[in-house]
Amino acid sequence: MSTDSRPRVVHKLTSVPLLESPDGTMRDSVMVTSETCGAQQYTAGLFWVHPKARGHADKHPGLEEIYYIIEGQGTVVIDNQPHAIEAGDVVHIPDGSTHYLANDGDEPLGLFWAIPRSWNALPSIQKELGTWRSVDPDAEFGTSQ
Repeated sequence: MSTDSRPRVVHKLTSVPLLESPDGTMRDSVMVTSETCGAQQYTAGLFWVHPKARGHADKHPGLEEIYYIIEGQGTVVIDNQPHAIEAGDVVHIPDGSTHYLANDGDEPLGLFWAIPRSWNALPSIQKELGTWRSVDPDAEFGTSQ
């Protein structure tokens, strides 16, 4: 929550930690949560994949997920079906589908993601991100603060 009594409605990358995967190929910034703004129905944030890297496969049983691609190009693989993506695309990940991202380009692949569930109801995601290190948003991929 913000320092005054009103919930935060505008979220900036500097408002929450930017987390980097242990292998340095992915970054995630969980911005919309019950803790950051009181959100009870959604969790959302920003996510990046390092150039020429592939993210790990993920699955959220009982949940759909939405991506809005903000920069770069690559492939989203959903249940073993590859789909080309680029900035400006919206992706729907169906309930329980196994999915991952591959960055085919020379620049980071960045996206906004949203899951229709409170952060408190996503313990497996919290556990995984708990193993990621906090990094400076201006730092190169694979380097810590």
